[in-house]
Amino acid sequence: MPLDCHFLDCLRQELSAQLLGARVEKIHHPAKDDVVLRLRTREGKFALLLCVAAGRARAGLLTRPAENENPAQPSMLCMLLRKHLQGAVLSGLRRQPNDRILYFDFDGTDDLGDKTRRTLCLELFGRSPNLLLLKKNDVIVEALHRSDILQAQAQGGRLLQPGAAYQPPAPPPGNNPPPPWPCRPALWRGSNGVPVGFGCAGTEEPGEIIESYSLALELFYAERDAAARQKQLAGTLQKSLENRLARTLRKLEAQKQELAQAQNREPLRVMAELILANQATLPKGATAYRLPNYYNDNRTLHIPVDPALGPAQNAQRYYKRYQKAKRAAALLGDLITQSAAEADYLAGMLDFLRRAQSRAELDALKAELEEQGFCCGKKQDVKDKKPGAKKAKAKALPPMEYTTSEGLRVLAGRNNLQNDFLTFRTAKGGDWWFHAQGIPGSHVILCAEGKAEPGPKSTEEAALLAAWHSQAQGPAAVDYTQAKHLKKPAGARPGQVIYHTYRTILAKPTNENIELLTKGAQDGRT
Repeated sequence: MPLDCHFLDCLRQELSAQLLGARVEKIHHPAKDDVVLRLRTREGKFALLLCVAAGRARAGLLTRPAENENPAQPSMLCMLLRKHLQGAVLSGLRRQPNDRILYFDFDGTDDLGDKTRRTLCLELFGRSPNLLLLKKNDVIVEALHRSDILQAQAQGGRLLQPGAAYQPPAPPPGNNPPPPWPCRPALWRGSNGVPVGFGCAGTEEPGEIIESYSLALELFYAERDAAARQKQLAGTLQKSLENRLARTLRKLEAQKQELAQAQNREPLRVMAELILANQATLPKGATAYRLPNYYNDNRTLHIPVDPALGPAQNAQRYYKRYQKAKRAAALLGDLITQSAAEADYLAGMLDFLRRAQSRAELDALKAELEEQGFCCGKKQDVKDKKPGAKKAKAKALPPMEYTTSEGLRVLAGRNNLQNDFLTFRTAKGGDWWFHAQGIPGSHVILCAEGKAEPGPKSTEEAALLAAWHSQAQGPAAVDYTQAKHLKKPAGARPGQVIYHTYRTILAKPTNENIELLTKGAQDGRT
């Protein structure tokens, strides 16, 4: 829901009454389209949000702290705003007549002690809201979203670049007369209680009256902002994981090809021996030798050589290549095993990411990646972290819980760390462990509750959950065994286990039977 001029003017008056004379203490750039100014007045401290995200553009005071408010590395825009505005005083708050543009005027001093005025121009219209820092004569210092000459021509000649003169757009037609009733901030909620609209309420427009315009905006956008941050984090994790998985698979294929070449090294040794056996008769300066191969019925073998080297030197070259291939074959087996395990782990993390439904689950996945030596940054793909780097602590999440039709509890992991915890710490020796065969997925624990073996219905339903919470998310073969038969390989990543005694069942989960198992757990808790 976009801001209209009436609401924006009321907001401007409210912010002016609260913030004029406030001093800028801190500036943060927590997200690409969000800037937060920390201000202090005689009445206290305030956090002013300036947001230019499409569909969420607004200004307003925050009552709750912004997430990730102080990134480890401040952006260039953040450092520029700190240079020009930190310590300055908010002296004016204006609105462009008949348009959705706010101007925040700040008075301060430069490095030489001279008085300066800087203006933050917040454009809240159209599909591309913007935030600009202006100096004297409305010259642009920086724009969050710049425009080049071609874009400026398409936008009516508005060039948004440092050094250009700022030009507000042509005002829309009409003069937006004030409403005939006293304006009050209000929210309109849907049947589920979630805000579906905000605006100025009057006697002719009932709504839930909110104490301030800033709070009305914050309440309305809280859920939308959380969803946007969750989507952004999920996208960052997905891109990082996909890039790392692609690199790992390319490396694995190259290692396999190199191993195949190394295993085919015997001809190198044969050629070296044949050259040495016939070196007395071989001419210098030849580009190839044709020699009888006594390993193959004396059939003629064509051996390319370096004409700048003698026979003995060429033989040594082949011996060195043979020894190199022999050493490579001994090392590549372990490297291939490591690369394959890493590819399986990353594929599993992508599967967990696909099934994550909350911000807490995403945070736990991100923390696990960092704990395992991967880093998911904004400007880089997943890369190995430096030794000794601090590990992020994942927020403790309860496992997914279900109840079988026979009344037995079933637990399913949300990530690899939780899989390990369920399998090796929660499960008792007599409990049963389920996992989709050969594909990434959750560890599913069927709590036997002292029974030697659960009923066939509980076994079938636990297998349904294991197939559902896997990469297949549908029909799949599911292995199951008692938890006491599971072992953790030395040095293995979280979620990896080995087992030899097991049974297999074909599970065909559907939305309907998974909902029934979920409802059973909810009824049991009630």
